[in-house]
Amino acid sequence: MAEPLTTAAPLWRPLAFADAPRLAALLAVCEAADGGVGAVRSAADVHEDLSAPGIDLDTGTTSVWCGDEPTAYATTRVRERAGSVHQLALDIAVHPAHRTGPVIRRLVDWCRSTGARRHHELYDGVPLELHIRTHHGRGWLAEALDGAGYRRERSYRGLRVDLHRENQRLTGAPAIPEGTEIVPFDDALDTKLLAARNAIFAHNWGSAPMTARTWRHTITGDPCFRPGTSFLLLSRRNRDILCYLLSTEPGGVSADRELYLANAGTQPALHGRGLYSAVFTHTLIRAKEQGYRWAVADVDTTNPMATGGFYERMGLRPFRTWTTHVLPFTPQPRRPSP
Repeated sequence: MAEPLTTAAPLWRPLAFADAPRLAALLAVCEAADGGVGAVRSAADVHEDLSAPGIDLDTGTTSVWCGDEPTAYATTRVRERAGSVHQLALDIAVHPAHRTGPVIRRLVDWCRSTGARRHHELYDGVPLELHIRTHHGRGWLAEALDGAGYRRERSYRGLRVDLHRENQRLTGAPAIPEGTEIVPFDDALDTKLLAARNAIFAHNWGSAPMTARTWRHTITGDPCFRPGTSFLLLSRRNRDILCYLLSTEPGGVSADRELYLANAGTQPALHGRGLYSAVFTHTLIRAKEQGYRWAVADVDTTNPMATGGFYERMGLRPFRTWTTHVLPFTPQPRRPSP
């Protein structure tokens, strides 16, 4: 077991933007201990995370410090729009040398009480669900969530393909449905793309309409977003967005560049017509041309494209799993003051 960072009494306090470099170092240690299957987070990435809509550093975060080094932290993130159920996102990280039962339970309990309080402040009376994701290397957290009453609601497979070795399927040009064209992302289409995304995912599990602010911060304005390797399939007649696939490059440029296929959607009425297959193949071809080594996607195991073997036929192979843990409860509305 790793040695504790220090024997000094731990200090619990909210996070601050200035903590980003030390939090990035903490996350690197955690990922190495947990198998290294998550995304590498730089100090700039962590700073972006802390400035995301729905994060309140003073009232919605906590951290544990031993001297000048963080040993753990937790965040709560409310949604700008609740929908019929407010799905509030949590994040927890603990240094491997400090993963004791009391510390983990205190963080889990803090998330529940803080999440409920923040929910009350914004969406009093609306049903609440606390959501948090773990990958297969974070069994210590999954077990703690099980013990706290969370249910394992959704599972995902992480898939990847070595673009340097894949030749047969990544040559030439994909077949594009008649009357359509594939174009790279352009800022001029951003508002239209957000509207298409909200329409496509209107009835999907875990989804709620995204505001322009959240969309820009977390998707097309993210420093990791790669517009030149993100593509939209449009109707030639009306220039409607029929399908899209947006990509990011987590961890920055490296020798083994990795393109993460982060966001995708197809108009529900057009499923089964080859639109997504065309955009997906086009994206992999362009990624290979642009020097990427890997293309990576995390796919819901209930997704028809996943259950039908589409990704395996495209050369992708599993290398990690993710689980979404959910704690549902309906908070009682606060009584009005007498």
